[in-house]
Amino acid sequence: MADPHDDLTVIADAVRRATTLPGAKTLRRRSDQRRRRRTAVTGASLAVLAVAAGTIVLQARDHVETPAAGSGPAERLPASSVPSVTATAGPQDILAGRRQVLIVMPGTGRARLAAGRDDDRVRATTEPGIDDRALWVLHPEGDKFRIMLAAPRGGSPVCMTVVHDAAPGSVRDRSCDPNAQAQLFKIAQLADGSYSILQGRRYLQVVDGTNALVPDLPENLTTAYEFEDRGPAATVWPSGEASPTR
Repeated sequence: MADPHDDLTVIADAVRRATTLPGAKTLRRRSDQRRRRRTAVTGASLAVLAVAAGTIVLQARDHVETPAAGSGPAERLPASSVPSVTATAGPQDILAGRRQVLIVMPGTGRARLAAGRDDDRVRATTEPGIDDRALWVLHPEGDKFRIMLAAPRGGSPVCMTVVHDAAPGSVRDRSCDPNAQAQLFKIAQLADGSYSILQGRRYLQVVDGTNALVPDLPENLTTAYEFEDRGPAATVWPSGEASPTR
């Protein structure tokens, strides 16, 4: 039968060997090894995280839709692709004699005043292709205007002229005369933005039926007009002479 003391001695030796700490050098060496492994693992982990983050950012960018051309508020179009816009001249240019205009009657099919084709009467008409007889320039003279055809006839400027040969009078085209008071008109703006044209104290009105422009009617009617801009007016007539109102 084995001696119990011997068994206890064997067990004590085993416990002593298992619990004995290694020497200082061994511990230091093992600690250094563990630290190097942790550093290597940490660096590798950070590298993996950086790569993963970069991949996520790139994927997010790939999924962002590129705005369509012209939809971005800060986008600038090339200068060549920006449409040019030419504004219509305002009343200040028209009433300064710098523009040629159509004198239009609103509400009548946009009929405009034109010099006669076969006579010298000024009438309202919707006839097409008559710009040479329907384009006028409003040349200011003090507080009045000389209403001149934009295109002179035979090299001479032509003006609207009131003729009181028979009631209710008539408006004719005559050669411009700087001394003719019958060629001077007042132009007054109405509340709706249209204009009335007077010669002396008489309104220029269009007679229904004949469409003739007359300076004096017994009825208290006022024909209203609008001025449609048709481009810059010449300051020198084709004959080379200056406009009589310049």
